[in-house]
This record gives sequence, structure tokens and C-alpha cells, in this order.
Amino acid sequence: MDEEAQKTAVKKASRRYGEVTHIRFSADELASLKAIAGRDGVTVSEVVRRLVQAEAGHLPVASEALRPLIVEMTDQLRRVGINFNQAVRAMNDGRVAHDEDLEQALIAVGDLVRQFREELKAMTVGSRKAREARP
Repeated sequence: MDEEAQKTAVKKASRRYGEVTHIRFSADELASLKAIAGRDGVTVSEVVRRLVQAEAGHLPVASEALRPLIVEMTDQLRRVGINFNQAVRAMNDGRVAHDEDLEQALIAVGDLVRQFREELKAMTVGSRKAREARP
């Protein structure tokens, strides 16, 4: 990468992430980080960000191998959520005998399904580098 292209890449990253920090690693630690980055097809910075996010309790980003399975699970959860919405609508429209406890249970389960789906979707976002590399 020539010097001008490197400066442009740094500027883009600075706009995207804002803050910059410098960290010292031993040769072995840096080799491990580079190996992880190479395996996942991301930058060393992305590996460090993921490690920090995991330590902070955020959900991990799914690997390329798991991504299709998680996408399928989110689609299945979307369908379950649609069915819950239809059941609640049928109750509200009077097509099914109204039961307040059942309605509250359906709403609560629907909320949990939506929350779980959003968490799974967040795991499939991946890094910007990986998204740009996909066809």
C-alpha cells in the first residue's frame, strides 16, 4: 500500500471509530492476534475491538462458518414472531375467545422472540472489511 492510500485508510478509520489508542504487545501476543485476524479475515484492530466487546458483555460476531446457520435461525424466529402477532390479532379482532392471561403470555413470548432475533442479527453483522469483501 502506498503512503497516500495508507493515509486515506487511516482517515476513514478515524472517522468511523473516532478514538485511537496505542498498545504494546509481545511478539508472541502480536503473532497470536495476527493469526486470529488472518483466520477471520479481519484486521488486528477488529480482533482487539471484538475482544474488548466480548469482555464488556456484548455478543460475539459469528464466524463465517456459523453465519448461514444464524441467518437461518433469525429467519425462523421472524416466522415465529409473525405467528404470535397473528394469534394476538385474532384475539383482539374477536375471532378467538379473549383470555387476558393468554394475551399477556403471547405478547411476552413475542417480545422475547424479537429480542433474541435482534441479538442473533447483531452477531451476523461482521466487520466492515468482511462486509465489503462479500459479493
